[in-house]
Amino acid sequence: MSKLIVIVGVTGVQGSSVADAFISLSGWKVRGITRNPTSPAARALVAQGVEIVKGDLEDKESLLPAFEGAAAIFVNTDFFGHLMATFANPGLAGDRSPSQYAADRAMQQYMNIAEVAASGIVLKTLERFVFSSLTEVSKWSKAKYTQCYHMDVKAQAIRAIKTKYPDLAARMSMVQMGQYVRNWQTLPAMHPHKQTDGSFVVKRTYSPDREIPFIVTDKDTGAFVRALVVDLPAGKHVLAVSESMTWPAWTKLWADVVGVPARFERVSEAEFWAGLPKAFTDVLAPDFAFVDEFGYTGGDPEVMTAEKLGVEIPVTSMEAYMRSEDWSSVLTRE
Repeated sequence: MSKLIVIVGVTGVQGSSVADAFISLSGWKVRGITRNPTSPAARALVAQGVEIVKGDLEDKESLLPAFEGAAAIFVNTDFFGHLMATFANPGLAGDRSPSQYAADRAMQQYMNIAEVAASGIVLKTLERFVFSSLTEVSKWSKAKYTQCYHMDVKAQAIRAIKTKYPDLAARMSMVQMGQYVRNWQTLPAMHPHKQTDGSFVVKRTYSPDREIPFIVTDKDTGAFVRALVVDLPAGKHVLAVSESMTWPAWTKLWADVVGVPARFERVSEAEFWAGLPKAFTDVLAPDFAFVDEFGYTGGDPEVMTAEKLGVEIPVTSMEAYMRSEDWSSVLTRE
């Protein structure tokens, strides 16, 4: 009899990768939760063999039938979706900052998920509860950086689950996501910038020698989750990284792959974040500063690479990613 993995946020970049990994895994079937089962992304997953069910993370009653029968549950929520909702409706946040509002919404959703997953009917079959995590910046910076709500809320939720739902926590493992390779598509500041002489400049606030663990999210997330579910005991915290490198090394590789001259330039926070919405820079600027000063995990000893955990995970090299990417929007930009 096949086991069932239930994916919260199955149409997202992490969730869809997890679905891909388990669709092809013998002895497993996949169920995905989404608010809109008729969306193109949901229909595409159905065509691949995923069972899609409607569920709302604000509605615990909708989650129970979605979780029932699961041997594994993968959990991620959309902090930045909540944050961006305040751009269209500033009144949503009330007297809170937009980032605090987004964190509160994410926390409520995490606890709704945990409450349902910790119910007897779900625990009866549940073997693994995999939580998509990030570094707790306020802790590992010794409170130097306290505005990275998108990161801290995940650690706060994990702690709350361990305290409130010990039976669920005994089945929990964490996958800490590296820096998305496609972040450059999100904000103009992250694009390689074309110069008047035809060369390109890649600008970041990071030190030239700071290594960044990059993740090809849509390709490799699922492989790390599969290892946590199938190959490792509960309680592990793996860093999901496709390849680590410095930004100067990234720039050189990109130039070689694309066939254009390019150089890396370290710039100030003021220059890099200029012109972006304050709600974004309030959380992202200290995120970048923390990573540059303390490293991506901040030295958290519980977060380990696959190698340290003794598992071999197939990943996508940065060169392979770059060769597969469409860079036309960057190369043709004047």
